[in-house]
Amino acid sequence: MEKDSNTGGDSIQNDFVKYDESNNNHNNHEAAAEVLEKGDIFFFYRPKAKVVDDGSGGGDVKSIEDIRRFFMVTASSTTTATTTVDNTGGKYQGQFDNTNRTTSKEEGESSRYRLFVIGKKSLPEIRTTEARRSERYWAKVGGIFENPQELTKELLADEFRKGDAARPVGEGKYAIVKHQDHAELAYILEMPEEPGEAQRELGIEKEASYIVSVINPKVPVPAGYPSSEEPPNYPESILKEFGQNENFVSLARDLRFINFQNAQMILVGAREGKDVIQKEFGVDIKEEKETVHSADVFSKLKIEKDRVPIKPLIEGKFE
Repeated sequence: MEKDSNTGGDSIQNDFVKYDESNNNHNNHEAAAEVLEKGDIFFFYRPKAKVVDDGSGGGDVKSIEDIRRFFMVTASSTTTATTTVDNTGGKYQGQFDNTNRTTSKEEGESSRYRLFVIGKKSLPEIRTTEARRSERYWAKVGGIFENPQELTKELLADEFRKGDAARPVGEGKYAIVKHQDHAELAYILEMPEEPGEAQRELGIEKEASYIVSVINPKVPVPAGYPSSEEPPNYPESILKEFGQNENFVSLARDLRFINFQNAQMILVGAREGKDVIQKEFGVDIKEEKETVHSADVFSKLKIEKDRVPIKPLIEGKFE
């Protein structure tokens, strides 16, 4: 991965405190991890149309069986937004890097909003042993957005029936961390304060991390994983990062892999618990106490409280 992907690296340490290895009495501590990105994380679910159309007037979700799609949103705050322009003047939407190509760059820190569609409608289980194939969950980048209004418009749009807009079910802080030869997405849940029934069914833990790999667009999609209708529109500078004889490529190789719509990923549960993540990564994700009045899903994503059910976010109960 290119060094300049750590733009804003000094600011990373403001929210992710380095673990003091001097407190560790032995010298075989794992290699220090490198924080590649940090920011806010959100979770949403979209109910099935039949729930909205059940005739009861309630439209309430009772379990994961009533859910059509499960989304994860990352809003990064470590990289200045940059649009890469190729030699013919065409732009690659959603590209945020500082390569030697011609770039137009905005001053100051800017967020990038990624919308991920999570397969199996839940996050994978955290295991202490090697994950079985069935526990390697597929996901794809459903969209890249430059501002929260565009993201919100996508999430709150009625997909099939009036009322089947996505509903918030969690928010917190995340970091994408390069650890040895792989990358992990680690997060801490801030709302609800403790996971409820809704979070448990969707696999949302209080604190957890997941190994992230990207499916190689140069080779056929491995058996057992869905094919994307359209491949990610990677420019040649990124395509060359993929070899011809590998199905999966670690996100640690280049964080830009997930900056393009339709990029496909594999998530594998890795660690659970803040203390474990801090000890093994050497970083501490700071938790902020949030309430319905201060929740980032409303203040940062610009979602109006009266437009969405809030019980899943506040009480951890489906609605």
